[in-house]
Amino acid sequence: MTSTSSISRTLWPVLLAALCLVPACDLGTKDQSGQPARQAAVPMGPPLMRKPWQGPGGTGEEVTTAHYLIHTTCKTRTIEQYLPGFMEAAYGNYLTITGMRDRDLGPLSLYMLATRQEWEGLTKAIFGRSASLVLSIQAGGYSTKGIGVFWDIGPLATFSVASHEGLHQFFYHRMKNHLPMWLEEGLCTTAEGYEMDNGAVTFTPRRNTARMGDLNNALSHGYWIAAGDLVWMDAGDVVQKSTEQAVGYYGQLWALSLFLQSQPKYREGLRRLLSDAEQGKIGEAINLSPQQMDDLARTGRNYNRVIGGPVFKAYIAQDLKEFDREFRPFAVNLAGLK
Repeated sequence: MTSTSSISRTLWPVLLAALCLVPACDLGTKDQSGQPARQAAVPMGPPLMRKPWQGPGGTGEEVTTAHYLIHTTCKTRTIEQYLPGFMEAAYGNYLTITGMRDRDLGPLSLYMLATRQEWEGLTKAIFGRSASLVLSIQAGGYSTKGIGVFWDIGPLATFSVASHEGLHQFFYHRMKNHLPMWLEEGLCTTAEGYEMDNGAVTFTPRRNTARMGDLNNALSHGYWIAAGDLVWMDAGDVVQKSTEQAVGYYGQLWALSLFLQSQPKYREGLRRLLSDAEQGKIGEAINLSPQQMDDLARTGRNYNRVIGGPVFKAYIAQDLKEFDREFRPFAVNLAGLK
């Protein structure tokens, strides 16, 4: 993202309500294309520097890593010890997810606060009078204007939220064009799953228990959204109907991203789309000028409504009904319903 937060763009904070914890999985598990279900373990090394920092709720630390500047008042030992190394590993995972090479973005700013009260105070300072929507988040945090703002909800869930929102933060700094919601939120859900063991983290994009459950419910209870509708939507279009449909939407986007990455004929288009978004060239593919893209980017949710479908057709598939006939069986199998 380049000018607004993931939350303000969708206008709905529901995405944070269902972030998951991931159980252990078999290193040998493969997806339908033979791709590994998880990546190799990455050691979580120490930060470059720690020094005292006066936070909103008392003394904390300013922690410097290769890619992050972390301000924290969190006293939970696991988070204190591993958050810097985890975020560095997550950053490497973002490069893997997107196929991008590392680039100097300057330090990415992240706040990890000890309590919700501290988080609310900082959120009010950031958003001012428009903070009420963001304050309805029940667990975890958000990214806005390239900054991650979180509070401690327990190590496992906190790391999962930070990894999801950290990818939004990464997109903010790397992309000249906003990604459509079907892609950005889908990719961010694939960043949620992970395991920690002996000071190393393994990211497990396919082993995501909560998203698998969300997808299962969407398929089992008639909440499946046809691709021809899905590519135009954001969470606000379904959250008004029910929370179950909203989390089903995220489960389906998770499955969509995994499907695109697992199929060679779609993976190539996905990589081109990400590359063009980074360079600000999406408009060329959908016959919109740079000025028109910039104007649309200032219209909030309307941006996604205008570009979502055309971008999918330009980079992934022209025939969305035929695409759905391929995608749905993959999702059924992923959800464990076949």
